[in-house]
Amino acid sequence: MSMLMFVVVLVLGLMFLSGAFVVVLAALTGSLAFALFVVGAIYALITAILYYSSVRRTLRLWHRRLDTVYDVSAIFEDIYRKAVAYLQKILGSI
Repeated sequence: MSMLMFVVVLVLGLMFLSGAFVVVLAALTGSLAFALFVVGAIYALITAILYYSSVRRTLRLWHRRLDTVYDVSAIFEDIYRKAVAYLQKILGSI
């Protein structure tokens, strides 16, 4: 519960900080659209850096694990289909 509270407060703090930065930048430049663009570009850059530095590696690991699970389930499905065909062949001749 405390971790959830921490994340919520962190997100709220970042939202207020971003809003304050947009207001200050808009006051300095005179353009709200430009200020929003700059703040959005900064967040996009931070997101890209975080993705390529840490998240991408984790997603690749999960993808490999899911591929392994898929391969194993495909093998079991193949064995099941062969067993059913074999049983139908045996029971069909009775």
